[in-house]
Amino acid sequence: MRWTPGSLLALLAASGCASAPQNSSIVYSPAVVEEPVTAVIAAALDADRQMAPSDTLWAPDATVIANGELRYAPPRFAGVGLGGEVAITSSRLEVRQSLVWVYLEYRWMSLNEGTAREGRATVLLTPRSGAGGWRIVHAHSSVAQE
Repeated sequence: MRWTPGSLLALLAASGCASAPQNSSIVYSPAVVEEPVTAVIAAALDADRQMAPSDTLWAPDATVIANGELRYAPPRFAGVGLGGEVAITSSRLEVRQSLVWVYLEYRWMSLNEGTAREGRATVLLTPRSGAGGWRIVHAHSSVAQE
């Protein structure tokens, strides 16, 4: 077969219409990630109230700041301590590609002292590579100083 300028142009145009390779990145939506992300944060708060290590919930290089100070061990969230109960009282979640940003308010109630502290936190999470689920990469929390 002999190629003419018209047939070459048609061939090039047809090849340009072929579908482009699909982007394999996962698109996350708030409706899909809200429950598992909230479960990770609730587990991290619960580990803090027990002063238990929760390294599986945190990225190895996570930055944790509580009341303006870096924290490397429990309690990582401001105002949380041993001998109490902690609960998330409100939260707002936003998803940007593979980063989840959560603003939350929580309450820690001391069973020993009969006091309560209101805390606020901003938590950033990313998907775990390979293992599924989410991991905290940054948390910044504070409670009102008494």
